[in-house]
Amino acid sequence: MVIRHQFQPPSTDFLKKLGYRFSRTLLNHDNMQSENYLWRAVVVNALEDTMIIRDDRKSATLKTNAHLWIINNCKDFDRVCGWAMLDSEQVSNAYKKAVDSKQIIFSNRHLYWLKYNFLFKKFKSNIDSRMKRNIKKEMRDVKRAALYEEVSYDVNVHNSPALTD
Repeated sequence: MVIRHQFQPPSTDFLKKLGYRFSRTLLNHDNMQSENYLWRAVVVNALEDTMIIRDDRKSATLKTNAHLWIINNCKDFDRVCGWAMLDSEQVSNAYKKAVDSKQIIFSNRHLYWLKYNFLFKKFKSNIDSRMKRNIKKEMRDVKRAALYEEVSYDVNVHNSPALTD
């Protein structure tokens, strides 16, 4: 008895944001095995994470980490796309096109929380007390900006210093 696994398609809003061509590729599941469905769900989950609008720290971390995973051309992303029977370059290009056309947007708070998390990791790994004190001060300033500055969605995510640190 052969069990046919069904790929749960993403929402129509998701498919529309990423474009017709890519959506057709994503929904095509000819010759796929169970493992391919699993890895395709991983790619879809990352893409859906980039569409998060909420700007609390946890949501912003999910969003920006998924963004970085998709655009940084890492071997892990290529491998997962291969296992999902997707072309990693096509996934990345569809995503970048959606960002450029403002189908996927980032707020300044998303980027502040990314910067805060980067500083937090730097703080934890540093042993010099003077450096730790400076990092902690910078973390305090970034956190204050994330919590109290007015939210702006007109952020160019490609040129953001927070995403290149």
